[in-house]
Amino acid sequence: MEQRAPGHLLVLALALSPVAAAAQAEPPAPPPAKLTIVPFAALSGDVPQRAGAKAAGMLSTELRNTDGVQLVDTKRGSTADPYQEGLDRARKLVDEAKQHRKARKFRLAEEALEKALAEYRASAPGLSDTGELADTWALLSAVQFNTGRDEQGRASLDLALAVAPTRELPLAATSPLFNRVVQDAKRALQQAPRGTLLVESTPPGAGVNVDGVGLGNAPLQVKDVPPGQHVWKVSLPSGEATGGLVEVASGRQAKVAGQTQAKDPESRLVATLAQNKLDAEVVSAVREQAKASDSELVLFGALSKEGKGLGLDTFLFSAASGEVRRLPHLVFDTELLSAGMEFFNLAGQIKDRGGKIGEAVKVPGPVSLEAVLGGTKVAEAQYGVQAGKEQTLDTEAAEPTKETGPRVPLEPKKRVPLKKSK
Repeated sequence: MEQRAPGHLLVLALALSPVAAAAQAEPPAPPPAKLTIVPFAALSGDVPQRAGAKAAGMLSTELRNTDGVQLVDTKRGSTADPYQEGLDRARKLVDEAKQHRKARKFRLAEEALEKALAEYRASAPGLSDTGELADTWALLSAVQFNTGRDEQGRASLDLALAVAPTRELPLAATSPLFNRVVQDAKRALQQAPRGTLLVESTPPGAGVNVDGVGLGNAPLQVKDVPPGQHVWKVSLPSGEATGGLVEVASGRQAKVAGQTQAKDPESRLVATLAQNKLDAEVVSAVREQAKASDSELVLFGALSKEGKGLGLDTFLFSAASGEVRRLPHLVFDTELLSAGMEFFNLAGQIKDRGGKIGEAVKVPGPVSLEAVLGGTKVAEAQYGVQAGKEQTLDTEAAEPTKETGPRVPLEPKKRVPLKKSK
């Protein structure tokens, strides 16, 4: 007679089958990798301002909708004007000095003005009108003249006139004697030999402003600068403004350079990348960024001008291995209209391969293998003449017309004596 296996033995056999065992032992899906994106640096000033932050934001949107990746939003620094508080303190101190001078408390007035000028020096890039700085120096000059220190008063007056040479000092109208001193100082300043100012920036191409006038893009040599102290400002592609006061001497060239002043890991990372450097400083900064944001992966990179569009070189840093990998090079239009699809594809690759996307790179090396950088030609600008608004003399006589072509000065006619009639 055929014997059958008991029912409980059949169930046990099925439970121990390879298929069932595999199903029961299937490991849970790994948690999504935490990833931080740093706003992309600009390798030159011809990259549209804020393009790096906008491109990073677009890629963040794609990764936020990608499985297997947990995007970590880092806290950005305040967008408020970093110089406003210093300027407010300076203005308050100037008001105090005016009250002290009115009460003939000249020592207290001078102390308040010296403190105000220190605040102005620290907050110079935030000045939209250098006239208030000129007025502060002029007020200090008047206080020094009031106390019989004519030499110090004249030196302060020279500083007031140098920073705003075409501006009338309101304080001069309050005293005929002080007005004569001001006019004498103006004539001396006009006759003094001029100097030059070389303004550079990292990255090159940042907007340059001297004494409240936009003069062009760095590197820029500013000619015919009156001797004295001047307010200079460089507007970086990131939107950050940096600068200060610089002393320009007669017949000499002064030199200043603008670059980010922030010390946080993100700012240091972007500043180094902007120099087309992938070096130990980049690795150190990105490692700190990963730790600060508690991220396993950090994506960073830089934009450069490529033909009529933009090229993007990106890298992925793994906190676990310390490895930096170069991601595929992307190219899109300057308005980033075609960047959406490129970022969609890149997000898919990151999802599929994680920290193994791209190729490992050696440090140090360049950020961009495509961009042609270095050797930027130094442009020239005239002090006080806004970029694009150069003045020309006798333009009507000098400019050609469509109908007649170039104008040629007429030769004077020779007089011919009349013949006597017979």
